[in-house]
Amino acid sequence: MTNFLNNFNNLNNVNNTVNLNNTGTLSNVGNKIKIGPTVTMFVPYDCNNACPFCVNKDEYRDTSDFSIERCYKSLDILNRIFPHNDIVLTGGEPLADLDILQDILEHIEDTHNIYINTTLPTNDSQDERLIAKTLNKFKDKISCVNVSRHLRHYVKECSDEIFDMLDVRHRINCVVFEDTDEQKLKAFLDRFKGYEIQLRANYSKLSLDNVFMTENDDLFKLISSVANYEGQLEQELFRTGFMFKYDGDTVVTYHKTLPYSKINGKVGDIIIRQTGYIYDDWNNYGEKLDINSLVELPY
Repeated sequence: MTNFLNNFNNLNNVNNTVNLNNTGTLSNVGNKIKIGPTVTMFVPYDCNNACPFCVNKDEYRDTSDFSIERCYKSLDILNRIFPHNDIVLTGGEPLADLDILQDILEHIEDTHNIYINTTLPTNDSQDERLIAKTLNKFKDKISCVNVSRHLRHYVKECSDEIFDMLDVRHRINCVVFEDTDEQKLKAFLDRFKGYEIQLRANYSKLSLDNVFMTENDDLFKLISSVANYEGQLEQELFRTGFMFKYDGDTVVTYHKTLPYSKINGKVGDIIIRQTGYIYDDWNNYGEKLDINSLVELPY
């Protein structure tokens, strides 16, 4: 926890970027420039969980055409076109196969910020120390590890002791799907006091009409009732966030993002599916992209 607090004091929040003459943004880790849409890669490994808010789960029902080799090829293509954008590894479960995860991290060029969405899964062959060792090996390359922990236990959780083993920046990521109250929320925030916490709105309830709004937002009001509101983070095309401080020094962000990434032909994320094929949006919204489309893509 001490390492995290020291590192966090030297960083801007991940969602809070700085405009650079409309050509890109200055990222919070390593002063890397972000130019171009975020690339989100669904790793071809299921998580065996069933979170009700997950927008990816249906895609893991048929794994017959999944290919990590094609994922690598797509990463190479996108690196040539967008050598300075952010890359998000999600799923499924990026830590389902630690050897493959290391190969993926070594494959991605150092010019990119890398974010990993994970439950930190433990099993008979990988314990907490092995997971921490694997992630810490890439602490200079990974910008942030977003760890799923929820008010209701949708996933199998390893011990909270793992967080003190991590040298890489990490954040507790909680989708507030169920109706909750001050007592439940405070208990959750107290559990992770001193860590960075990101509370996320239920994607299925968000649209362009309410993604940037706080009026009539019950979750925003609930967080405001237990934490001090610090202000809104920079609005992006499909997402925004709000900063809070809880009980003195615990940083809490409230993140709102749309469950789709394309509006009127303009994209915020490019998706590499588990098959390795490149799409312009999530799930049923997306269409395959070819090289010419990528070159001409507005973002």
